[in-house]
Amino acid sequence: MRVEITCANRVGILHEIMQIFGEYRINVTSGELGGDSGDKVYLSAPGMLATQYQTIEKSLHRVPGVQRVRRISLLPLERRHFELDTLLRHVTDPVLSVDRGGRVVAANLAAARTFGVSLDKVPGLQLQRFLPLMQVAELLRDFAVPRYGLPLVVRGQSFRVDWSPITLEGSPGAVDSLAGAVLRLQPWDSSELITELPRPMVLWDFDLRRQSCLQLQDLSELSAPMLILGERGSGKTTFACAVHYLSPSASKADCYRLTPRCGALQLPAHLRQTGTLILEDLHTLTAEAQIELLREIRDLPTSLRLVATSSDRGAIAAPLAQLFSSLAISLPPLRNMRPALPRFARALMRQESSEASELDFDNQVMELIKLHDWPDNFNGLSDYLKVASSQCLIREGGAIACTDVPDLMVKSELPWRDWARGLSYKEMMAQLERALLTDMIEGRSSTRELAKELGISHTAVANKLRKYGLSMNKE
Repeated sequence: MRVEITCANRVGILHEIMQIFGEYRINVTSGELGGDSGDKVYLSAPGMLATQYQTIEKSLHRVPGVQRVRRISLLPLERRHFELDTLLRHVTDPVLSVDRGGRVVAANLAAARTFGVSLDKVPGLQLQRFLPLMQVAELLRDFAVPRYGLPLVVRGQSFRVDWSPITLEGSPGAVDSLAGAVLRLQPWDSSELITELPRPMVLWDFDLRRQSCLQLQDLSELSAPMLILGERGSGKTTFACAVHYLSPSASKADCYRLTPRCGALQLPAHLRQTGTLILEDLHTLTAEAQIELLREIRDLPTSLRLVATSSDRGAIAAPLAQLFSSLAISLPPLRNMRPALPRFARALMRQESSEASELDFDNQVMELIKLHDWPDNFNGLSDYLKVASSQCLIREGGAIACTDVPDLMVKSELPWRDWARGLSYKEMMAQLERALLTDMIEGRSSTRELAKELGISHTAVANKLRKYGLSMNKE
């Protein structure tokens, strides 16, 4: 039997209610607090008889603040559970939910049939077991935003997955708020595609990159052409493909990714009315090819989303640059995100292989990684870690040591040959030190603050500022 008690919000009233059930030796197995006004107590007592209820009802009405007592068929959570279960049973597409560890919490019958297991055995199973090519663990650590139309194959059948994150209240979109996800698998015929869909990749919203991720989330909902800027290997293609999968239209739309050849870029002869068209590396096109591309773009359907990437905005011809002038995202280079380099390195190791993901790093190796400028950004770091992890696995080590890593070629982004001609080594170092101090005193009001950040004494900072004729900007 289930009971609903409407009562005032008073300290101690729940204790008095439960005391009555105890006096009559009625076992209450579950309960809820709620109601539209937060004034209801719901209790489930399976062993309670009708005659016992009549007696308890009178005792409950004598409790100060109790306004109404009545029997109900289901507790609110039970009702929601049965309603959801009934709804899912009648959904023909596979639907399931996973927790943040990637374990299936609930699934409908269609999902169980798709995975080839009985419905009662689905809860608790690792989703990665059924979707080996999908980055389940990374998506559950990644930016907490919905993804649409993610392509995958389950037991030989092609699906497109809509991935809806379950987030805690108060911080939607934040990784820390991610509690799991709901997946809906929609069957589709991959032969209907004109081009192969790009592989979905995680975004890793660490450090300065988080701002780019937030910007991407907002801009993906718009239809205007988008330009993604960044150095070689900074993740421009990953972000461009993410624009497609962050759009609800991706569930049934194509994604065309085109790269230049010999300074030119040729659009496909047949394009559908909806989808995403990614134009890679516009800066490598000749001026003539850029003008020709602009003519072809003007003839495209307006419902086709344009996304372009470039490492040099200044190398894009003015008419083409104007087309992509309204929406733009600039990706930070790795050397500007040194505090997050350990997290990026571990994320790349997880992406590399299950064996590599178990490896740790020696402190000296991590220091080497943090000190390097990584001119090729993620491409360079990924290649470096592949070699290091391979060497570590060969010697059957548990952590990547200095003996495993290849020598890092020192390639600074400073224009040495442009400004150092005619200077001695001592003069060059003095120029560097002065430029560094000039830049770092901006926005700081005391030499003690600067000394703490540089990791040297206050006296040493004061002497250096005096040497170069610099002074703090005191408000």
